[in-house]
Amino acid sequence: METKILLQNDPLWNRLQSFSLDSLNADFPFSKKLAKEENWTENFTAKAIEEYKKFVYLCCTLPNGASPSEIVDKVWHMHLIYTQNYWEEFCSNILQQKLHHHPSKGGFVEKIKHENWLEDTLKNYQETFQQQPPEDIWKPTQIPSKKKKILPFVKIFLLLSSSLMIYSCTENNNGGWGIFLTLILIFVLIVVIIKAFRTNNESNKSNNDNGSDGGFFYTCGSDSSHGDGGSSCSSSCGSGCGGCGGGGD
Repeated sequence: METKILLQNDPLWNRLQSFSLDSLNADFPFSKKLAKEENWTENFTAKAIEEYKKFVYLCCTLPNGASPSEIVDKVWHMHLIYTQNYWEEFCSNILQQKLHHHPSKGGFVEKIKHENWLEDTLKNYQETFQQQPPEDIWKPTQIPSKKKKILPFVKIFLLLSSSLMIYSCTENNNGGWGIFLTLILIFVLIVVIIKAFRTNNESNKSNNDNGSDGGFFYTCGSDSSHGDGGSSCSSSCGSGCGGCGGGGD
């Protein structure tokens, strides 16, 4: 059963589905900016945005909120940058309540709490939408990305090396071969340095994702507490909130 049919009478879900993150007047809209920043394909970006809306729906309807996947969190981060759209349009008119982003305090204990909460979110996802969460969004092993263009210095190297090779062959110039071999050694050295640098960055990112940061924790409503590292709403959400864990209507 499709989600839109399952929740067709839910006002909050209908508002979320009618809401577009892309501005009609923007030459470089939200989805294109997100795809460029994350190096995602157009189809994957559209799917990630759709899952972000489902995550937000769970945040607003589940008693204890919800926890996003890494992919969904990237969409949320980008949306938060559009402050006017997020707070004045999305939260005020679409959700009709505030939805805050609460990073964890970091550390192993927080990481375990986040993992457990994410598992609960996935179970609630299946119960709410009557379908399995797409693994490429919620538990990705490989993210579809655009093919990276050849770096400018690689193009220059290929052009120079080709020219030197042609020159060496036509003029029978042994000195040209020496220059050509030197360029190859320099190129190999540059590639090794770049690869080592990228490996180090990926290692640092992995450490941040799996230890130092420990995940993120979230809540709906304007007044909340996170003393236990989890999500909780106060008994009174304040102006514009449809109820802690409840729908907007």
